[in-house]
Amino acid sequence: MKPTFLTTLILPALMATAGIAQANEGGNGMEASYLTHAPDNTFHSDSLTGNQVRSRVENDEDIGTINDLIIDEDGKINAVVVGVGGFLGMGEKNVAIEWDSLELTKGEDNEEYVISVNASEEALQEAQEYERNDDLRTERDTEMNNSEDNANEMRDTQS
Repeated sequence: MKPTFLTTLILPALMATAGIAQANEGGNGMEASYLTHAPDNTFHSDSLTGNQVRSRVENDEDIGTINDLIIDEDGKINAVVVGVGGFLGMGEKNVAIEWDSLELTKGEDNEEYVISVNASEEALQEAQEYERNDDLRTERDTEMNNSEDNANEMRDTQS
């Protein structure tokens, strides 16, 4: 009777241990894959950020600068945040333009992108301002914000 009782106690523990070990080994069953270069028809985010947005209705005049990208959890770009108005970053406001509203073409050098939208500078300045809040933050963003907060606190206490 004792061996049967011990078996009923030990068997579930062994099964649980085996299941945990298997889960830890495989994770989701996929190993990481690596790239040595960007695949065809792709680009890096810095090919967009910092670039001017041109107006198709105002003879390709520069009407703003791409400051940020709004990317969903699947990695798809939903919108670009464009800084409009102001001078040298002062008085500038951010407007989010949906990705599908933009046109990307290769420049004359066939390397850099020309980004244009079917809107005037005035229309962007009248658009509702995009405010970044309550969005998901990466660990890096949190660390950067914490270090900035700590530096500000130290500066305030020294004053």
